[in-house]
Amino acid sequence: MPRAKKSADNWNYETSVEQVEAIITDLETGDLPLADIFEQFEKAVTELKKCDNFLQDKQQQAQLLIETLIPESDEQVS
Repeated sequence: MPRAKKSADNWNYETSVEQVEAIITDLETGDLPLADIFEQFEKAVTELKKCDNFLQDKQQQAQLLIETLIPESDEQVS
């Protein structure tokens, strides 16, 4: 039975990584039927895309914060 999708507000990076790791473990057993392998692979790719988007967003936020630390006089010298 498929689980209900979590809302974006409840999404958690660490939980998502744990889910992907669990999927990888299941796939490595070699015991899953081919249809299940593709289903699990699709779930893993979806979670990895969410993780990538999250990390890119946080990287942009960090870059903006770093830019606010640079004094204006330093920016004009460059």
